[in-house]
Amino acid sequence: MLVVDGRIDNRDTLAKVLGVDTATLAVTSDGGLFGMAWGRWQAEFWRHVEGDFALAAWDRREQRLTLMRDRIGVRPLFYARSRRLLAFASEPEALLGLDGISRRCDEDGLAYLLATGFDFDDFSRTFYRDVTRLQPGWRLEVEADGRVQLSRYWQPLTQSMPPTRDPREHIVEFREAFDAAVACRVRGVARPALLLSGGIDSGCVLASARRLRDDGAPLPLLPISLVETHEPVSSETANIQRLHAGSDGIQIPIEDLEGQAGFAGLLERYWHHAHPIDNSLSYATLSCFHARAAGCRVVIDGADGDVATASTNRRAAQLFISGRVLSAVREARMASRVNTYQQGVSPMRILWQGVAANMQPDWLARHRYRRRALHAQESESWLDPGFSTRLRLRERRLDAALAARKLRRDDLRQDRLAWIWWNPGFMRAMEGTDRTYAQYGLEAWHPWCDQRVIDLLMRLPDELLSRDGWTKWIVRAACAPELGDDIAWYSGKSHVGQHLGERLLAAAQPRVSELLVAAGERLSGVVDAGALGRLCDAWRADPTRCAQENGDSVLLLATLSGWIERHQLQAS
Repeated sequence: MLVVDGRIDNRDTLAKVLGVDTATLAVTSDGGLFGMAWGRWQAEFWRHVEGDFALAAWDRREQRLTLMRDRIGVRPLFYARSRRLLAFASEPEALLGLDGISRRCDEDGLAYLLATGFDFDDFSRTFYRDVTRLQPGWRLEVEADGRVQLSRYWQPLTQSMPPTRDPREHIVEFREAFDAAVACRVRGVARPALLLSGGIDSGCVLASARRLRDDGAPLPLLPISLVETHEPVSSETANIQRLHAGSDGIQIPIEDLEGQAGFAGLLERYWHHAHPIDNSLSYATLSCFHARAAGCRVVIDGADGDVATASTNRRAAQLFISGRVLSAVREARMASRVNTYQQGVSPMRILWQGVAANMQPDWLARHRYRRRALHAQESESWLDPGFSTRLRLRERRLDAALAARKLRRDDLRQDRLAWIWWNPGFMRAMEGTDRTYAQYGLEAWHPWCDQRVIDLLMRLPDELLSRDGWTKWIVRAACAPELGDDIAWYSGKSHVGQHLGERLLAAAQPRVSELLVAAGERLSGVVDAGALGRLCDAWRADPTRCAQENGDSVLLLATLSGWIERHQLQAS
C-alpha cells in the first residue's frame, strides 16, 4: 500500500524504463507512476524519479512502513511516536491529540518565533514537542515490532566545477536547466499562476515562460501581482507594470484592498486560523484567492530564488585576500554603485569591512557577537527573563553566529549553501507555502527548487553569482534578453506587500484586542506579563499609532495567541 503527495517531472523517461506505452501514460497519474516505480525499485525509486514527493509505503509481506521525503523538501512530512503508535501526516497539527501525543509547544520552537537570531539546534524539531519533521533526503523505516531506523539516503553535491574562460557557457547551461524546470511546471490542462513581484527571481520564471511559448501564443502562465495605483508608485510597481505589458495578468491594487473580493477571506484566515508561519505569507494568501477565481490549479512561486542564488557580500574582500588587489578595488567600486545591500557605502569601507571580518581573530569575533547577542536580548523586552535564561538564548545565539562565521571565513561555499538550503527556516517557509496554497485547493510548484537547478547552482563558481558588484549575476545575465536591462540589472529593493500587516491590524482591531488580552494567560512563562500589559495599553489607547510603532510585536503576539487558541496548545 502506498500513499504519496507528489509530482513527477520526467514522466516520459520514467515511462520508457517502466515499459509504459504512450496511450497508457496519457491516462496514468503521477501517483500511478509513483506506485509503479515503488513496485520496481522500492526505497531506491528516487534514483529514477525526478520531482517532489512525500511518500509512505506499507509492505504487507515484510510488515514494514517506510516514510520518505524528497531531496529538497518541497513536500512536507511529519511523524509522531508514542508507546502505542507511530502516526504521520502532511501537517503537524493533524497529529496533535492522538493517543500519547500531547498538544504541548516545543520551547525552542517558541524561542525561534520570539527571539531574533535564534534557531533550532536539531533541524528535525518542530513547534510541537511530540511531533518530528522528516528532513529532506531522509528515510524512516518502522518494523512491526516497533523498531525504528532513520537514515539519510541522499547528500547534496560538494564538488564545484572549475570556471570556464567564457562565462557565456555557464549562462547557456543555466538557461537550459531553468527552462527545463519551468517547462515541466506549465504542463497540464489548467494554466498555472505566477506570483510575480518586481524582482529578478519571479522575473526569471517569466523570462523562461517567454522563451518557451510559441510565436504569437499567450503566456503559458498567468502573472498575478500586488501593485500601487496612486502616483507616485514605487520602483517595484513600475517594474511589475513593465513585466505585465502584453499579458492578461492580474494586478491587485493595494490602495483599495478592504473593498476587494478576497480581503475578507484573508482576514478570516489571518485572525481565526492563525499560524506563526502562514501569517507571514499574507501576500501569497491574497494572491491565492485570485488564482483560484481565475481557474488556476497551480501557483508558481519565485520566492525561493533568494535561497537558490545565495552568495557572499564579501567578493571584493575575497579578491583582495587572494592577492588580486586591482580586481578587488574594482569589485568594491561596483558594489557601491549597484549592490542591493551595499549601495551607497564607500568602496574602501566595503573592502575594509570584508577583509576585517575575514582576518579578525576568533576572540575579537566572539566579543562582537556577544555584544550583539546582549543587545538583541535587551531589545526583546517582552520576553520573560526566566524563559530566556532557561533556554540559554544568549549563549546559543553566540554559538550559532560563530558557526556561521566559520562557514564564511573558510569559504566553504558548498557547505554554506547546503546549510542555507536545508536549515529549518527555509524548510518552514516551504511547508507554510504548501499549507497556505492547499487551503485554496492549489499546489505550489517551485522551479528554483528543481533538482537540476539546485545541482547546477551548487556547483557553479561563486564568482558567477557575485560579480561586478551584482548579486545573482548569472541569473540577471540569463534573463536580460527577455526582461530588458532596466529590470534584469535593477539594483533597488522594495516590496509593496510590506504594508499588508498594518491593513490587517486596522481592519480587525476588536479581534486583535481580544487576542492580545488572552496572550497573557496563553503565553504565561514565555512572555513578560508587564511588557505585554504595556503593549495592550498602548494598543487600546491608540491602535493606529501602536501599529506604526510596534506593529511587528502586535502582529506576532496576536498571531501566537490565535494559534494557541486554534489548536488548544500548551505554551509552557
